[in-house]
Amino acid sequence: MMTLDLIQERLEAALRSASGADDRELAARLRDEGHRLVLLMNGLVRATRLYSLDNQALEAPAQELTEVLSGLLETLGVVHVVFVEDQAYVNDVRLRLRPSEQPAVDQLVADLGRHDVGGLSFHQSLDPQQWKRVAHALGTPSEGPGPASALLERLQDVGDIDVSGRCRFRMSDEDRPGTKRHDEVLERAKSVLAEALGGLAGGRMPNPLPLRRVVIDLVESLTARPDRAATAPFAGASPLGAGERHLLSVCQLSIMLGHALGLSKAVLSDLGVAAIYHDVGYLRAQTRESHALTGVRLLVRQRGFSEAKVRRLLTVLEHHAAYLDMSNQDRSPFLFARILRVAEDYDLLVAARSGQDSPMPPSQALATMWAGRGASYDPMLLALFAQALGQNPPGTLLELSDGRWAVAVGGGRDRERFASPVVRVVREADGAPSVAGQSLDLYEQRAELEVRRVVEPAEVTPEISAASRAALVEAAA
Repeated sequence: MMTLDLIQERLEAALRSASGADDRELAARLRDEGHRLVLLMNGLVRATRLYSLDNQALEAPAQELTEVLSGLLETLGVVHVVFVEDQAYVNDVRLRLRPSEQPAVDQLVADLGRHDVGGLSFHQSLDPQQWKRVAHALGTPSEGPGPASALLERLQDVGDIDVSGRCRFRMSDEDRPGTKRHDEVLERAKSVLAEALGGLAGGRMPNPLPLRRVVIDLVESLTARPDRAATAPFAGASPLGAGERHLLSVCQLSIMLGHALGLSKAVLSDLGVAAIYHDVGYLRAQTRESHALTGVRLLVRQRGFSEAKVRRLLTVLEHHAAYLDMSNQDRSPFLFARILRVAEDYDLLVAARSGQDSPMPPSQALATMWAGRGASYDPMLLALFAQALGQNPPGTLLELSDGRWAVAVGGGRDRERFASPVVRVVREADGAPSVAGQSLDLYEQRAELEVRRVVEPAEVTPEISAASRAALVEAAA
């Protein structure tokens, strides 16, 4: 059996040799076989318009498609065919087309476009009869509203096939579209996360592409306003479950910390996907001790060793490693794993979880973690995390010097304002719930107002808790 140390050594060796794409040999095979796949698909779609599905003229191209797809699935685990304007990609590798072949791609793009679809994902092999049905579905325009959904339904009747939306390139002088609303991004993230975990639980190969797309939007939103991430642990239970809420919260907190560290947006996207996958081992393992290695075994099934994949594997493997223990071996945990150790432990301390004790006030949780700096946590990362959150992090319920209660909704901002958060009043001095929910910047109000104390969890009524959570959600939107 492969030991943990051996897996670690192999992953580190792979990381040293990995490039931004899979290895050259794999990329070359992908281009050749992907090229055949795309041209054969177009040919079969054209043929189904000329002949009935039982015509012998369809047998040869359908059989060849079966062989090509089977070979690609054996290599990749899942095959994504995506078109961006006049270019074709298979699993992120751009296909090289001769000018004489471009019309075939244009025809296939047009056929998919009639369904408002820009790509297909194949999770299993298709026999020749199934390929004929797929080609017929692609060549027959969908009727009524929701053409993409209609096509997906027809393809799902044939086999395990997904569709993706249409894409286009943005010109260098074109204005970037406005950042999506944070709450809208989170709603889409929940849906994508449910599909990703469901696929892994059902035995599918890992497919990080949909997750990466939504993480890119999260990175855009959180780098514009990092304080949004600090409210993530208090978003309330996800309709998907506590585990999924935890994954999204750790993802956002990790991006916030990575941004404070100065990581690029591309690296932050890798970090965010790794954070979403970090507890994937719990799909098969029931214990904290075994879930990291189980998670690596689930994710390593994705073919190839791209740098992003190796980063994910190292993160999953080491995210519970103590900083001091591994440093004593002259090797710190992988950077992403050190970031996740901070983000995950903070979320576990402050987020309410069913059947467990009351969570710590965020300020107390941060103080508890601070005692472990240099031992459990990378001291520099923990200091950056504390700076981003402030002395009274978002979610901390405070009693002000005038007797009102207010929940912190903003982070540390900078050294001067570290102890003076932006707050939202949730209870008046006489104990009545605050109707207006006044927002106050305690730094701007420091001459008249100060923090008297942190309110203990036992003092908080359900009404105040609900008002605090609503204030945090509104502040993050």
